[in-house]
Amino acid sequence: MQSGRRKRADSALLLLNLFVVIVMFSIGLRVSGGELLDILRKRALFVRTLLANCVLIPAIGFLLVRVFPLTPDVSVGILLLAAIPGTPIALQFTRKAKTRLPFAAAMTFVLSLVSIVMTPLSVEVMPQPAQRNQRPILLLIMSIVLYIALPLCAGLWAARRAPKTAPMLVWPLGFLASIVFSFLMSETRLMRREAFNTIRGRGTILAMLLLLLLSMLIG
Repeated sequence: MQSGRRKRADSALLLLNLFVVIVMFSIGLRVSGGELLDILRKRALFVRTLLANCVLIPAIGFLLVRVFPLTPDVSVGILLLAAIPGTPIALQFTRKAKTRLPFAAAMTFVLSLVSIVMTPLSVEVMPQPAQRNQRPILLLIMSIVLYIALPLCAGLWAARRAPKTAPMLVWPLGFLASIVFSFLMSETRLMRREAFNTIRGRGTILAMLLLLLLSMLIG
């Protein structure tokens, strides 16, 4: 039983990493390094985005775990979701952006870097269960470099070297990303069902829904 779960988890992680690599490479083909740097130079927008992700949404998470009678494990999960910015699954929506794609790409990378700082800070204020499950910072840094930074840079490089070919690769890569994402959702359906059955009750679903809706509203 445990072996089967472990295999599903490993398979899901592999699919997730592949999905992120494909999407970041595809984004690199569609934007330029100059556009990404221009986003970082827009300080007002940059600061507002960081405040929303690193202050407002974590504050909502802390408020929700105070208001709802959640179990310690669920409280830890919601606090981590709220406190650590950036999520690879969000790339499923980011890659479909058109007019704001450079902004979405730049902030995906920046928020991933911010998570390196936010993760240990979040763990410090978590109950003891979070400390047993924290992801090593070195592994987090390696993941950002391998699955986000390098594919994005490779896409930027390919677009500069082959400006006529790069646009032709966008649609096939998008189609491939959709297939990988579908397999990822299929591979994790049992885990998601088990997780849902585990957390039902005591207002958990409502708390997570409020966190999602309020985060989208702030965004």
